[in-house]
Amino acid sequence: MALKFYNPGLAVFGLILCAAIAGLALFLRRKQPRRKGIRAANTARFRALPVYKRKRLESVIFRSILAAGVIISVASSLILASRPYKRDTVKDDVSRRDIFLCMDISSSSANGCAKLVEEVRELVGDLDGDQIGISLFNTSSVQYVPVTDDYDFVLQRLEELEKYFEAEEEFAEKYANKYEYVYEIPENERQRYEELNAVMAAFDKGTTAGYEMKGTSSVGEGLASCLFSFPELYDEERTRIILFVTDNIPNYIGTPLATLEDSAAMCVEDGVKVYGIYPGTSAAEEEASVSPDSAKAQMKEAVELTGGMFYDYSESMNAEEIMSEIRRLEQTDSKTVVATRDSDAPEIWNYILLAGIVLVAACLIFMVIRAGFGIFKGWSVLKKIIAGITAAAVIACTALIFVRPMRLDANAEIRTSNLDVCFVVDTTISMWAEDFDGQQKRFEGVKQDIAQIMDALPGSSFSLIRFDNGAEILTPYTQNISAVTECLDTMSMPTYATATGSTLNTAYTALEAMIKASEERPGTRKTIVFLFSDGETTDGSELMSFKELSGGVDDGCILGFGSAKGGRMNYPGKGYIQNPATGSDARSKIDEENLEAIAKDLGLNYLHRESSGSTKLSQILNRIRLLSRDTALKAGDKTGWEETYYYFAGVLALLMTFCLFRLCRRGNVI
Repeated sequence: MALKFYNPGLAVFGLILCAAIAGLALFLRRKQPRRKGIRAANTARFRALPVYKRKRLESVIFRSILAAGVIISVASSLILASRPYKRDTVKDDVSRRDIFLCMDISSSSANGCAKLVEEVRELVGDLDGDQIGISLFNTSSVQYVPVTDDYDFVLQRLEELEKYFEAEEEFAEKYANKYEYVYEIPENERQRYEELNAVMAAFDKGTTAGYEMKGTSSVGEGLASCLFSFPELYDEERTRIILFVTDNIPNYIGTPLATLEDSAAMCVEDGVKVYGIYPGTSAAEEEASVSPDSAKAQMKEAVELTGGMFYDYSESMNAEEIMSEIRRLEQTDSKTVVATRDSDAPEIWNYILLAGIVLVAACLIFMVIRAGFGIFKGWSVLKKIIAGITAAAVIACTALIFVRPMRLDANAEIRTSNLDVCFVVDTTISMWAEDFDGQQKRFEGVKQDIAQIMDALPGSSFSLIRFDNGAEILTPYTQNISAVTECLDTMSMPTYATATGSTLNTAYTALEAMIKASEERPGTRKTIVFLFSDGETTDGSELMSFKELSGGVDDGCILGFGSAKGGRMNYPGKGYIQNPATGSDARSKIDEENLEAIAKDLGLNYLHRESSGSTKLSQILNRIRLLSRDTALKAGDKTGWEETYYYFAGVLALLMTFCLFRLCRRGNVI
């Protein structure tokens, strides 16, 4: 890991200055008059004596060692004064397994999946430290739940998944199998039809992307996408398991990116075991080009290739059998990235400094022993005092550098592990308008700000909510910052055809749930909320009050994106979205009034974000850090302490520079 310095210029300037001082001392030494004494002639024979040569060699060695010790001491103390540090990746270290439930939610698998979800819900509570995630696929794949040990959150998402399967079953029974066209549905049944459609759309819009070009049930791609959803997949070995639920009846149009065999081979390469669960036979399977027996055989071969097992859920098998088999697999120590942290790293330089000081001290002690204490007879009282003070100061500074005393400081590095930080992100089409920091998309600004916030609040737990037509909690509170980052990186502009207009009201319920989740977490914690939006309301609704949530929010900020002029929105593959009234490019404009109203309701600051970098955001983050520190101090946790060793290193550098000058000028250090 590369070593960095908080004040690199200090070391560079100090070394140049020391070299200049040494050069000046040598220049003055050459110019100084001869010392008092009687000059002798014809000393060649004397210099040739073995005794003289030995004493001369001893003197050269002695002064070389002394010079080396002083130079090492000066250089190392200057480097310590520059405050070397290292940036560590902070990881947790626990013994557990990572488990992904990967489910094919196409209509042919839905019935079996619905029954399996009921059983999985009962088993989640029995997990002990293991992490579980959920990946759903049909035409395309979505990470429904990132791997987490927040079992309450997983249970909540499983309940929502159950409602989806129930809605799909009711929709098929009452409408899809009964009516050919929408206008045939009686008026008194239309409301229920719309309700079921809304429930299914929340899932289908992610799992059926591009079905017109790809077909449905992309089985191989679904398994591959789930595989790459594991955190730290390439960085460390863990016990990783996929519960793969599908009928393996693909209906491709064209060639898939990855077949089931391809994905199974990738799982083998990455050491992931796949447990295949066949949900049963449906009418759709019976009409498919691939027979159920052939599909099962192919699936069984693929999962057993990974070292996993194949189960036929239609043959008196239950989820407890699978979990019993998984529990036999060894739990491995896993390390999950939770933050980056800068910490002082003076240790190696401390020992180099000590080596230099020891060399100087050894030479001085040797000189005194060899010459006797009579060496000090000619010294004045002032010179003795200066020498004593210098020696005592060098010893004291060296000791303090090793002890590393610390002081409580408001600007010290603070591990904000008592914060629950909730990101609420507007993902409506307008957030891809191109008016941030020139012509960047607004969402790019959101990602930059979230990265800055996570970097400034190391050790915090982060959650992520997205909202457009509806709201979705993408990650529960987690210290796994890679989970949040991956969710942000995979977000894209919503489908234009399904957009129903935007409103900030859709974020309310999800935000309320995360505030309550923070309140229920153990320990003394603070809830921090950051909401990112352009504030636009285009569905005709009025902004609701967020004031009832203010009691559960301790700090944060409402960040507004966009400009008064507005930004154009480039829809992938279709160009810039047009204004139907004018035929020109449509422009999205920020509505600061709505954002300021929410900020006032929650008791937070409002900050308009037009470009990257903001001293105001940094000030807000520093205030939150101090809130974390004060909360920790009240709870008895000593945090926010600042290193002070580098001050003593600076003093020592001055003292050793003085010694260097004396050595070059007079030939000794005192």
